[in-house]
Amino acid sequence: MIRRLAFSNVWNVYWKNCDKCGEKTLSMFIPDSETIIYCPDCWWGDDWDGTEYAMNYDPSKPFLEQIKYLVDKTPHVSVNNMKSSIQNCDYVNSTGYSKDCYLCFWADYCENVYYSTLINNLKHSLDSIRGFDSELCYESVGYSRCYKLFYSDECDDCINVWFSRNCYNCQNCIGCVNLSGASYCIFNVKYTKKEYEEKLKGLSLESWSKIQELKKEAFTFWLTKPYRAYHGHSLSYNVTGDYVYTSKNSKESYILNGAEDCKYCQTVTVVPIKDCYDYSGWGANANRIYESIVVGGNADSIYFSNECWPDVFDVQYCSWAISGKNNFGCVNLKRKQYCILNKQYTKEEFFKLREKIIEDMKINPYIDKNGRKYFYGEFFPIEFSKFPYNKSNAMRFFEKTKEEALTEGYYWDDNEKSNNQSSINSNNLPDNINETGDSILQEAIECLSCSKPYNIAKGELDLLRKLKLPLPHECPKCRENKRFVRMTLPGLYNRNCDKCGIEVRTPYSPDRPEIIYCEKCYQQEVF
Repeated sequence: MIRRLAFSNVWNVYWKNCDKCGEKTLSMFIPDSETIIYCPDCWWGDDWDGTEYAMNYDPSKPFLEQIKYLVDKTPHVSVNNMKSSIQNCDYVNSTGYSKDCYLCFWADYCENVYYSTLINNLKHSLDSIRGFDSELCYESVGYSRCYKLFYSDECDDCINVWFSRNCYNCQNCIGCVNLSGASYCIFNVKYTKKEYEEKLKGLSLESWSKIQELKKEAFTFWLTKPYRAYHGHSLSYNVTGDYVYTSKNSKESYILNGAEDCKYCQTVTVVPIKDCYDYSGWGANANRIYESIVVGGNADSIYFSNECWPDVFDVQYCSWAISGKNNFGCVNLKRKQYCILNKQYTKEEFFKLREKIIEDMKINPYIDKNGRKYFYGEFFPIEFSKFPYNKSNAMRFFEKTKEEALTEGYYWDDNEKSNNQSSINSNNLPDNINETGDSILQEAIECLSCSKPYNIAKGELDLLRKLKLPLPHECPKCRENKRFVRMTLPGLYNRNCDKCGIEVRTPYSPDRPEIIYCEKCYQQEVF
């Protein structure tokens, strides 16, 4: 899993020049990377398809070594969006079927969303992780079918809810935990509608300073109430893992939705998914995917591959083989079939040569710089990745030191410099959005946490005004990091239910402060 995740970079984007047209383009590759990159217009253009780089198979060399040559000499697209399906989304990555989005990552079917990750069918919202089928939400993690959800975690079917955790079908609640079907509650205390509205006036939810006080109070209150041993719901059957929803017979997975008969899958969120194993990223009618990352959109029988989509079938050892069928060992190849090392073959020639290469791979493995051998049947070697470990998705979920990463064969990027200067300190921002003029759009604001400068986008300001929320005092990266801390990481531990004592498997390690209940005890608590 870690090796696969190191082949993808969603969250770190830079400016580079396209190696074809020379124009400045947003890029997921670090500025000093030697990777050949094309801007989306050039990469998706019809004037090349990848067969220009075709190679003949050389049986005297390991097959993976020949793929590595293609990886290094073919042009990569600067960002991996489904270009034809997005509108006015110039600053996004891993996004499809969306419009008017800004700095969103792993996003599908979204509209007018800012600074959000792992989202699907989200509209007019900001600063979210794992937001689905919702509208007008802000600074929230793990929610579905919500309207006006703010600073909250793991809530479904809620309206006008603030600073709450694990609330379901609730309306007009503030600072609540483990409530179902509740309304007009503040810190789990029930009020009449009139009493609630009076108390609401005194909370000053339009004030940045008051919001910080309420967040601190709410997060402390959350820890006094039990957590379910895992994140999920009752619409799944025979599943294990965390953040697994609406799935059946799927085991040891993390952030999985709409799956059946799957195991060891991560961040696969677009339904449906079936018969997949060791699979990271996406979905959308994905079937029989094995040891692959970022594969989806009507994908079937994809093995040991990276970034193969959409409408792909019977693909092995391919990277960026787009809309292809029956391809083997191809890189940056578009709309082709029966290709090996980007070279076109007849159907009969293809299957005959593929079988020969597979047999050769079983006896002539690729050997990496650390002496590890890679035979047929597993994902690409570590050193094939174009991303430094600390700028890859792997770092988000499995943090390593520079020394650890280098020892294991990854590479590292130490460049964190920013030449931009701040023009205003975040401590000097208006406390209330009503006091904020359009001139803020011209300012470079010094982040309260990391001191790096950041800007407010026009659409972001419009949404904040609509929601009557104050300006953020931290840069998008620091805000995102704090949201991720509110999620559990991959991995399960043995603990005992803090009520009945039964042993449970949970993402909360034994040394964490959360009160953990088994499924039965938690349902008695909430429902």
